[in-house]
Amino acid sequence: MSTDQASSFSSLCFVPSDAADAVACVIAVIRARKDDVVKEWRALCASSIDGGSPLDDGVVRQMYVPALRGAAESLARGDVAGFVGGARALGARLREHGLPFAATIAHLSFLKQGCIAVLARESADTAAAVLLLDGLMATLVSAAAESYYVERPAEVAPRHIDDGLASSLRSTGFFHGMVGHSPAMQRVFARVRSLAASDAATLVVGETGTGKELVARAMHRTGPRRDGPFLAVNCAALPRELIESELFGYKRGAFSGAVGECLGLFRAATGGTLLLDEITEMAPELQAKLLRVLQERAVRPVGAVSEEPVDVRIVASTNRDPDKALQAGLIRPDLYYRLSVAKIAVPPLRERPTDIPALVEYHLAVLDARNGRRAQGITEAALEALVFEPWHGNVRQLFNVVENAFTACTGVIDVADLDLPSGRTMDGIPTVEESERTLIERTLAVTGGNKRRAAQLLGISRKTLYARLARYGRTG
Repeated sequence: MSTDQASSFSSLCFVPSDAADAVACVIAVIRARKDDVVKEWRALCASSIDGGSPLDDGVVRQMYVPALRGAAESLARGDVAGFVGGARALGARLREHGLPFAATIAHLSFLKQGCIAVLARESADTAAAVLLLDGLMATLVSAAAESYYVERPAEVAPRHIDDGLASSLRSTGFFHGMVGHSPAMQRVFARVRSLAASDAATLVVGETGTGKELVARAMHRTGPRRDGPFLAVNCAALPRELIESELFGYKRGAFSGAVGECLGLFRAATGGTLLLDEITEMAPELQAKLLRVLQERAVRPVGAVSEEPVDVRIVASTNRDPDKALQAGLIRPDLYYRLSVAKIAVPPLRERPTDIPALVEYHLAVLDARNGRRAQGITEAALEALVFEPWHGNVRQLFNVVENAFTACTGVIDVADLDLPSGRTMDGIPTVEESERTLIERTLAVTGGNKRRAAQLLGISRKTLYARLARYGRTG
């Protein structure tokens, strides 16, 4: 591959920037031993999946083989765009034929294992080849998944779920690592697109585990700074005495132990995006310095006598209600108003339960690819139990429960395999109190928090509604 091709390859694929030649060598070995690879692939399918394969031979020959041949040819000539485009085309074809994406992940996982088995016969050291294949497979799966889930026309909805919820499961949205076909998430995606081209500081608000960093990354990837670095710092995780030098950098000799110069995250993120996570945990005096950076587009490293210009977009996030944080003095009013010119609110998972089946399917596919084995699936009862869980820890908590079940289960994931946060009964049927709480929360979500309208829809008085909210620990 040429130098330009290698550079393009590293920017689009999950492999090191200096691995282009190594990838070409691996592809050459696999192409030369393709019959052995296919043999290993089929043997793994036969030994791991009942019936040998979730897809018939005709589908494999007509869909997988041409797509994988095209992928190999693209990689061999350094055509990254062709490789990614072929993966997206595969995802689109799978979607058009109504084939389950989990089956795609299974076949690709077994294909990777077959390639590794063949490579092991060629060399005693296969560790580097395995890492390269992991990166290539992750790229292929990500591109195929994005194509598969964007504007997906239809899928069979789980039974035992009301018709309104079932009908909303017919399409899913996949947007830069986020999954959400609900109107609430579609609004988030639209907001990201509209703000991506801007250079204005942006505040992303949402509860812990809703995916605020994913929103920030999506803004970076869809904006003009996509080729620059994306850096993130958790303001709550760094000691106060270190966060200033971490952000602004320092000069040699600025303090004891400063034996060299440190750029700091602002200058290191030049041309890209810097995410300041949990901005309300930043010390007030540092907030004042941050405000100056936003106004002057310059930083003064610790120990320096002059400011240095910076070219970076700032995205801040918080899991607190920004208005309450302002009233409590956790964020300076001038900094808050500077950041909230552009604001994105990420909804909690309990306000978009229709996204849960797609989130579960997506995370199981990710786990399949990561662990090199295929989940047998999830029962309708287990999926229904997940849909009706309140998920106070949001998407992060949902993924943790699914991953725990995936790790412990050797077959189809059922309700008994789920360690549900609410401790719901093993048959997956919610208690009366759980059902009431879920109904109230969903009604409030529908009315946008209007309690008078919610009480009318529920057929109860506002006094009763407030009493129920107090019982469930909700004051707002």
